[in-house]
Amino acid sequence: MRYETAQYTLIGDRSTNQDRSLIMEAPDAILLALADGMGGHPKGEIAAQILMDNARKTFLTSRKPISNPRFFLSGLMEMSHRQIIEFGGLQEPPIEPRTTGVLCLVQEDNAYWAHIGDSRLYIMREGVIHLRTDDHSYVEHLRQQGIISTAQIHTHKFRNYVTRCLGGANNRPVAELSGPHELKQGDVVLLCSDGFWGPLPERPMVDAIFKNQTPLIANITGLANQAETAGHPESDNVTVVALDWREADAKLEPADFSMSLSKKENRGVLEPPSENIDVAKTIDDLRKFVDDID
Repeated sequence: MRYETAQYTLIGDRSTNQDRSLIMEAPDAILLALADGMGGHPKGEIAAQILMDNARKTFLTSRKPISNPRFFLSGLMEMSHRQIIEFGGLQEPPIEPRTTGVLCLVQEDNAYWAHIGDSRLYIMREGVIHLRTDDHSYVEHLRQQGIISTAQIHTHKFRNYVTRCLGGANNRPVAELSGPHELKQGDVVLLCSDGFWGPLPERPMVDAIFKNQTPLIANITGLANQAETAGHPESDNVTVVALDWREADAKLEPADFSMSLSKKENRGVLEPPSENIDVAKTIDDLRKFVDDID
């Protein structure tokens, strides 16, 4: 595999960053992950972190290349949903944390992905958007029905209402699965929260990726800062993860890059959540899940 990866996050005008992101690299597979904790519910950042923690641990303990990518991705979503509910039920009083999420597994020159809510995945090819996920949101439903235009999505009063998510006792987390999708040289896979894609028109976003002859991290950093500025003074958290399917060989040493933020910092601080989670139970669940996959 030949590629370059990058990720970046900003707190925006919020008091805390509820977005989480992750890049896992192994010689035979790459996992990209992003979650956007839902601010309308308490502890959205913990819901997002649970998805990232499960993605990291399950990727590390799975044989690669992963034999059943769709089962792997859907299982991660379902397991995280259960653990988010369990975490919420242990609080006093009980709460219902929720998060959107998008996961992308790349192996054997193919991409597989699962998404839920309005966190997006794009595949950009030869200077255009080759495909993107459809948001699980009220405004996307209106757009598909022809009731509103694409431009109206960004200003509609219900633009933040998602129809699917992880967490919520009465919610059934139906993640949408896609792939395999063959990647071609020069393709860019981009995962992002709505704080990133919402303020950015798609054409300038693609131009910045393909026309700037700079490293991938520089391109996505510039776009994230543009999104934050455009959203000011009500900018949401802004997070983006990207993979550039490149021609030159890259180092294939196993790596783990994750990103979370505390209230005091606004960029790149690696910090686990302070709440206590039943680690032994989580590991036991992961072992059972991996056994099922294998």
